[in-house]
Amino acid sequence: MAGLASVEPSIAARGAALIVVGPGKPEHLAGFREVTGYAGPLYADPSLATFGAAGLAYGWRRTFHPLSVLRGVQAFAAGFRQGARRGNPVQQGGVFVLGPADRVRYEWRDRFAGDHAPMSDVVAGLT
Repeated sequence: MAGLASVEPSIAARGAALIVVGPGKPEHLAGFREVTGYAGPLYADPSLATFGAAGLAYGWRRTFHPLSVLRGVQAFAAGFRQGARRGNPVQQGGVFVLGPADRVRYEWRDRFAGDHAPMSDVVAGLT
């Protein structure tokens, strides 16, 4: 979320909007906002239907992949701290730049926990 927040002004400047879907329950949204500071559109999908439709990775081996541990140490060293985890802890995320209409302009599916899209590629997908 920190990476997306850092490019949110660039996203808005291009006339696009950042929308976040999380694997938690609706009652978890306020806590997510508090921990991340994200004030934009936020949706909860505890059924994981959107994650499945997007073909996002799922499973314990993805969450505890050896590179996940390395990325976790790097994030910790950079000052990031994970708050209480809510929702499904083994559901991996992704980033999609969609539209106009049904066009997919950019897609990234995390292969393991901590595997995030390069933000420069996300912004480039808007042009």
